[in-house]
Parts: sequence; structure tokens; C-alpha cells
Amino acid sequence: MDYDSIRIKLEQEIGNSLWKILDGDIISKINKEAKVEKSGNYYKYLLEGHSFKLGEDLLPELYKPFMDVCKALNFSEPVEFYISNAPDFNASASSSQEEGEPHLVNFNSGLVNALDEDELRFVIGHELGHIISKNIDIKEIIEFVFPNYQGIPLLLYNKIALWDKLSELTADRYGLIACGDPNKCVSAFFKMSSGLSLNRFNLNFETFLKENEKLLESFKKENTINVASHPMNPIRIKALQHFSKSALYKSIVETKPLEKDPELTSNMEELTNLLLVIRNSELDQHRSMFIASAGLVMAGIDDQLTKEEYDAIIQRLANYLIFPRQLLQGIMEEKSQDSVFTQSASTIMQYNPAERDPMFEFLISVALSDNQLFTKEIDFLYETGANLFNYSKKEIAQKISYVVRGNFLPRMY
Repeated sequence: MDYDSIRIKLEQEIGNSLWKILDGDIISKINKEAKVEKSGNYYKYLLEGHSFKLGEDLLPELYKPFMDVCKALNFSEPVEFYISNAPDFNASASSSQEEGEPHLVNFNSGLVNALDEDELRFVIGHELGHIISKNIDIKEIIEFVFPNYQGIPLLLYNKIALWDKLSELTADRYGLIACGDPNKCVSAFFKMSSGLSLNRFNLNFETFLKENEKLLESFKKENTINVASHPMNPIRIKALQHFSKSALYKSIVETKPLEKDPELTSNMEELTNLLLVIRNSELDQHRSMFIASAGLVMAGIDDQLTKEEYDAIIQRLANYLIFPRQLLQGIMEEKSQDSVFTQSASTIMQYNPAERDPMFEFLISVALSDNQLFTKEIDFLYETGANLFNYSKKEIAQKISYVVRGNFLPRMY
């Protein structure tokens, strides 16, 4: 099975980028060499001491779907499955910590009890998907470098947050392959989100999927922000629908050579756009356009865009965009920074006049970012401050002085 073909392209690209940025090869090697004892796997000890390890002779009926999933996914690496006594619907996976050690997958009993066998296969396949795609390795490196996800620079945090969601969508694909029934995937989502049992209720799949479509349209219209680590269920369900109807899924099921699937790619791009939203007001869109264009205009006064100036613009844009470089590059290529700068600043002040102060201070901060002050830059600040922001000459001088004091670090050469 060509595992890479199953994965979502953007998830692969961001995952590879994160691994490179965090020096995954080096850090994972150091971690292994730093261990004093070979068997120092705390998570494995915890599961063995407090959870139930599945075995063919102990619970053959429960053990069977776990083995069926491994077979369906052509996954032959050693893996141990555990059941923990916990009522909440949760499951987790951990990749092998030492050569020769098994991967670990743990399910809470509340989840196992709620799902039927096919639904369970979907969730088992999902957890194994994290291991097979090696996304679990990337996550472990992130958690090592940034314990509890603390101290992550905003630009990197946004990229990690998006990748987290995309990796869940990729894992869902493995779950569908393991389960083989899209309806069972949907009923699993229904149970996990509602906590209801279908033993007492009949779920109308057609109505449920129609409601899902309505929610998706609402998300698209309102640019809804998803702050959770997982994608919203309507997005996950729609992504699985696209995958289940794709030529790619058909070729996997029929074990035929895989071909490119542009229709699936297009459908997934439309869905993943919903995951790119981190700010959802119209004014925020104008703010991001102002930061990009104003930063470029200010940085271009001395006829050069330094790395420090570029980074200052990107860091501020990271408050509004997951991929700020794309917006910046587009404005640079179209050479539209002057008109976008004036239009966005005027629009923002029309909505909220109080923002002229932070906008003007941003211009000053870009001028200072390369630790140099040029007469042309100061002249531009006076001109723009008076004509666009309606400041007096004294107000402009006071604002420049305020930003320079304590923030200007002169170059020593």
C-alpha cells in the first residue's frame, strides 16, 4: 500500500516543513542516545500497570477487529493495544521509543463500549494512521521542543495548529480504509459528538448529512474560526465523503495502481480553506492588508527590504494569517503596495478612528527594525502622518520619539 498517496498533500508539506524546522532527525537521534535505560518508556509502564492489554486468548472477540485493521492497512510492525477504564470518548497512540519495541495504542473503555465493531475499526484505523503517516513522530518532537505547547512563536504556532487539524483528516482516511463503510464513520462521529447510543435511537443518515451541508455553508459564509486541536466534525465528515467517492479510494480498495485524483485535490482545497481562518472579521482583513502594504512601503523608502524589516512585517501578519508570506509576496509581485496602503488605512480609520495611533506606530517600528534611521524614512513619516493620519508636526515628533526611546539599538559598525 502506498501510504504517502493516502495522505493530504498540504498535511505532508507542512509536516515535512515542521520536521525540518525543528531538526527532527537530529533531536530524535539525541533523545534515543540520551536514554540511560533501554526500557525507559514511561507511557508503556503506565499502561501495563493501570490498563488492560488486549490479547487473542484473553478477549478474542475484541482482539479480532484490532488485528483486522492491521491487516486491512498492511501494517505489520509490532503494536500493543490497551483498554483504560475511563468514561470519556478518547483514544491515543504512541510510536515505538526503542528499536524492537512495539507501538502503543490506548482506548478508553467508554469509547469501546459505545461503538459497534465497524465503528471501532474506523477509530482503530485512525489511531494507526497517525503512526503509519509518522505524524505521531512529528507531534512528539513538537512536544519535546515546546513542552505543553508553551513558548511557540506565533508564526510557528499557527502552522502547527493547521497541521494538527490536517493530520486528523489524514488519519480519518486510514480509518475509512480500515472500516470500509462511510456510514459507519459518520455514525462513529455522531456517537462521539453526542454521547448517544444508536441501540435506542435510529439515526437518519440522509437528514444528518443534509444538516452537515448546512453547517458547512454557514462556516464558509461566516469564515468561522476553529480554535480546537481537531477539525470540526462537519469538515471531517465532508472530507471523508470526498475521499470515499474518489478514484484514489476506489483504487486502494480494488488494489489497483494509484492515479492522480485532481477532483479530490480540488474538493479538499475548498475544505482546507475553512481551516486557514484565524481571524474572521472584515476589519481584520483590512488590517492584514494594511500591515503587509504599509510595511513594504515603509521598508522601501531606502530602496531595500532588509531581512529585519521583512521579519517584522511577517511577525505582525502572523496575528491574522497562517501563511503571511503568500499575501506579502502577492502584493510585492503586483507592485500594489502604495494603493493598498492608502486604501486599507483609510478604511480602517473610517470604521475605527482610534486605530490610527497603532497604525502609525507600526510604520515607525518597521523603520526601526533594521536598527538604522534614514532621513528619507523620517521625512516619509512626517508626510504620511500629516496627510493620511492628520497629525500635527508636534504629534508626529512625539510619536516617533516615543517609539525610538527604549527601542532603538544603534548598529556598532
